[in-house]
Amino acid sequence: MNPQETNGAGKFPVAKVLGIILLLATAGAMAPMAVRLVEFRAGHSITDDAFIEARMVHVGSDGVSGRIIRVETDEGMVGKKGQVLFEIDADHYRDQVALAEAKARVSEDERRRQEIALEKLRVDVPLGVSEANRSLEMARISEAKMEKVLKLTADEVAGTLSESDALVGVAEANQVLARQEHERFTTLLKENATTLRRTQETARTNDSTKAELRLAEAKRQKAAAARSQVEVAAHDLEIARVATAKARLGVDIAENRNRGILEARQALSIAGDAVDEAKALLNLARRNLENTKVLAPVSGIVVRRAKSTGDHATAGVPVITMYDPDGMYVTANLEETRLAGVAPGNPAAVRVDALGRELPARVLWINRSTGAEFSLLPRNVVSGEFSKVVQRVPVRLVFEPGQDLSELRAGYSVRVTIRHGPGDAAWASKALEQSRRLDSRFDEPRGNGAP
Repeated sequence: MNPQETNGAGKFPVAKVLGIILLLATAGAMAPMAVRLVEFRAGHSITDDAFIEARMVHVGSDGVSGRIIRVETDEGMVGKKGQVLFEIDADHYRDQVALAEAKARVSEDERRRQEIALEKLRVDVPLGVSEANRSLEMARISEAKMEKVLKLTADEVAGTLSESDALVGVAEANQVLARQEHERFTTLLKENATTLRRTQETARTNDSTKAELRLAEAKRQKAAAARSQVEVAAHDLEIARVATAKARLGVDIAENRNRGILEARQALSIAGDAVDEAKALLNLARRNLENTKVLAPVSGIVVRRAKSTGDHATAGVPVITMYDPDGMYVTANLEETRLAGVAPGNPAAVRVDALGRELPARVLWINRSTGAEFSLLPRNVVSGEFSKVVQRVPVRLVFEPGQDLSELRAGYSVRVTIRHGPGDAAWASKALEQSRRLDSRFDEPRGNGAP
């Protein structure tokens, strides 16, 4: 046998054994690390699909449009709440304020006029009703008086006529008797059967009865003429009745003027509504004038400026975009298969690639929907060409307090490692409440930092 072959055959098993021993030693040394790695991956959810985000505030003009005449901020600048960000040409809105002020004055004057008219009616109408009632009462008294006058006049005239008729009858009878007596004595005188004196006496008696008859007839004519007094009294009574009816109508008219008070009240109410409307329009015009100076709603960093001086700003269209750096958070999109063990309140580590370091954080909430539900192109699986894809669920994390986050930027890519556990419901509830307060925080009074 060749000695070299014997030596070679003897060395090969030794090298092989040494290699196996070295491999086993390396495996033994790596085994604890592998076990820890497996335990770590089993007890944590890790994703690189995560980003730093912030609550962006898009600032535009509120209800006003116009040419931008001044811009007070730029991208990267820190703005305070109430600071003027940009200003819109306000000439048109000043004119609107002047017009609204004029309309407010006119409406206020009209309201005062309606108040005066109503107050005048409140005084005049009761007086008018009282005066009309007095006039009606006087007209009724006058009518009653005229009725009595007519009755008395008619009775008096009737009595006078009856008396005059009787007197005429007596006078006629006396005159007939006196004429006959005079004729008889005249005949006797011719026959010298009586004296002249006696004949003269009968003649005088005859003439006297004639005069009495004429007087009685004159009285009867006077009594007949007195009938016109009855007609006059009747006419006066008719006039009194007309006056009474007119006075009664005056009372109705005066009482009807109470409706004028109601109409005046309604007119005053309408004038008051017009004043309120004018004031509202004036407040709107003034608010629009104030809104030509667009102020920062919150304190934060300006990250985008969409327009410059001279551009036209449209109401509601953002011109400046800013965010509050204290409100930054992390959105990690975890695979649906890695959600087991993830709960609100669990601690996490956020590896910021741009900074090269980790920042401690905690899970705030887990979204109830996957990101695919908000895709612009919805999934269509009815065609039968379906491939199962693991969906990702957005998980929000917030940084632990007391850290310097000034170097963070919204949109940074990060690596998130979430430790599995039962979570901390009490912490999550407090953190959600704090997040809501932070979302609507107004830490500086309005106008701070404004020039």
